[in-house]
Amino acid sequence: MLLLKGPSSPARIAELLTMHRPQVHASLKRLAMKGLVEVLGGRPSTYKAVEPEVLLKIFDKEIGELMKKAKRELDTLKISPKELDYGVWMLRSYKGILLKAEALIEKAQIDLAVCGSEEFILRTLEKLNEARKRGVLVYIILYSGRDKIKSVPLIKKLFNKVKWAISGDIMVVADSKEAILIQRRIKDYGLYIREPVLIDYLLHDFFNRWIRGRTISDEPIQLPERFTIHRLALFEARRLLRSGKKLRARIKGRRIEQDEFRVIEGEISNVTLNFSTGLMHFVLKAGGETVKVGGPDAIAEDYAAYEIELEEVR
Repeated sequence: MLLLKGPSSPARIAELLTMHRPQVHASLKRLAMKGLVEVLGGRPSTYKAVEPEVLLKIFDKEIGELMKKAKRELDTLKISPKELDYGVWMLRSYKGILLKAEALIEKAQIDLAVCGSEEFILRTLEKLNEARKRGVLVYIILYSGRDKIKSVPLIKKLFNKVKWAISGDIMVVADSKEAILIQRRIKDYGLYIREPVLIDYLLHDFFNRWIRGRTISDEPIQLPERFTIHRLALFEARRLLRSGKKLRARIKGRRIEQDEFRVIEGEISNVTLNFSTGLMHFVLKAGGETVKVGGPDAIAEDYAAYEIELEEVR
């Protein structure tokens, strides 16, 4: 009020704000102690607000002190190390959803499947580029409808795995463990997913869109390379085998018959990608035998893969 009306006496302030004078005096005293108002002596005293620039500096200082205090308090909290492995959480703030998506991108260590509008991709572009620089394999599907994507040159310059599709939901899947799913038409509604079955469905949908999408940039991968998205690993391996390269694979997964964790290594003799039957697996020569390695939900194969590393045999 003092900023708008200029210097005023407590009586005038009380009248304008319809407050009791003792309340006004108490408030002015607190503001004066914080350096937000200046007092001109006399009877009655006159109060004047400090300049807006000074006011902002004082607020910045107070906010900084509050942030430090909050950080100290949070650092002293004993947070339980126990974390729920599985679940689906509803998010109802677009800003919060974006922050969660960026957090997943920052956490990714092996691969990222990302699809979204030009606005969303540009919003997360810096985080995606940082992930690429630290060795994360980034696959991007851009949605644009009939509109021309103005940022294609920039995105193509930074990433070599980019495709275009007409429409779809916004999604980020990190290392096949965590995902964010956002409806394009309802931006303030999204899901945070830590549920292997649902994530596998999302990645299956992503893979189908990737296969059908129009190519913006799709350069061959540079070996060695790691994957958690087994369908994309199969697709890339088949492409390299057809180009004449010989490949080996180191796979962390589960022996289906014994239901136990295993690490297997061997030369890839064949890749099966049967879109009609859904059979998708590596045929591997490992330890003197030939084995089939499918995805995390494999049933017809010998192994179910969680992480795949491809390298060239020279």
